[in-house]
Amino acid sequence: MKKIIFAIIGLSLSLSFSARAFEIIATVNDEVISDYDVDMRSKMMHALMKTPVTEETKAQVLETLILEKVKKQEAASKGIILEEGEVEEGISFLEKQNGMEPGSLQRLLKESDISFDTLENQMTSDILWLKVLRSENEKPPVVTEQEVKARLEKIKKEMMKPSYLLAEIYVPFGTDKKAAEEQAQSLFDRIVKGEVFPELAVQFSKGKTASIGGDLGWVSKGSLEKAIDGILEQMEPGQMSKPIEGKEGYYLILMRDKQKALTSTEVEAWSVAQFLLPKGEAARFSDQLAKADGNPQSFTSLAMREGLKGSGLMPEMPVPRMPDQLYELLKDAPMKKIIGPIEAEDFDLFLMKCDKRVVSVLPKLEVIKQQLEMEKMEQKSNEKLQDLRKKAVIEKK
Repeated sequence: MKKIIFAIIGLSLSLSFSARAFEIIATVNDEVISDYDVDMRSKMMHALMKTPVTEETKAQVLETLILEKVKKQEAASKGIILEEGEVEEGISFLEKQNGMEPGSLQRLLKESDISFDTLENQMTSDILWLKVLRSENEKPPVVTEQEVKARLEKIKKEMMKPSYLLAEIYVPFGTDKKAAEEQAQSLFDRIVKGEVFPELAVQFSKGKTASIGGDLGWVSKGSLEKAIDGILEQMEPGQMSKPIEGKEGYYLILMRDKQKALTSTEVEAWSVAQFLLPKGEAARFSDQLAKADGNPQSFTSLAMREGLKGSGLMPEMPVPRMPDQLYELLKDAPMKKIIGPIEAEDFDLFLMKCDKRVVSVLPKLEVIKQQLEMEKMEQKSNEKLQDLRKKAVIEKK
């Protein structure tokens, strides 16, 4: 009977492999990367980050898979292996970091017809590479007191300027400036008609941020080209610029958010609790709200117990960095008094300003030191990885 079972299994495997012949598209020191590997990783990127699957993104994925092979091979050469449960712990941490329920990633990939091995392989290479770096650097990189102070002063100066959360699409002039202008205008028109900015950035932007959807992060005034810098103050969150002519190309700029310049790094901060209820449910809680009025602990407990997701005590917010709409609701509100209901599209909202105090918006010196250590480690990591890549025998088919 066992022989029959094994024969059936062998037959089913041979049928499945004949139905889908995988093509080898690269080798790294004789280890193969197939078109299946690239397809699965590209589909995973699309499922998790909405990155469109294009020939350009597939080329980027192939380079990533080559580097992952290099990482694993270096770990093997040093006798570094994974311990049981490390990959699972890494995936659980990733889910927690992104506010996902345990098992969410596996379910998402299954729904998208993506092998879970795709994520496990990526996590394996990341963990092994971290172990390689730790084996060679028992102590963190040296960060001097002067370096920490210099970074702190830089942060202070940046906080005294307006800052903007931006994304970009960059189209260089190349040899045909008119064609670049037409392409930038075409992309602008497509986004206005409803296409997604980050997806078009991945496909068409030639800037360094293309692979991450054009995300520039928080940028302070004066740090970009003058042509871009000059329009930022007039833009509102959610607004996109028309094509801007820069020194060597055209830009589309998306204003994702903005912050006013600070006049001091010591600012007032408020602790705020919120209670979100489905539309029409506010009257049912009138008695409980009346009892909780003036008592932040009771109000917060009620909100967490009975409210929609997001109810409860919010992280302490420096007033100058508070969203304008929330600030307008709370600026004249007495301490520890419930305000509301405030009607929103899908829910009713009650708020309470629970406490206030003066805080420093500057990061602690230890946090700055850790950040500098991480930057130096990342630089060492990139240098080592590129060196190993140069030494590897890599053939793209």
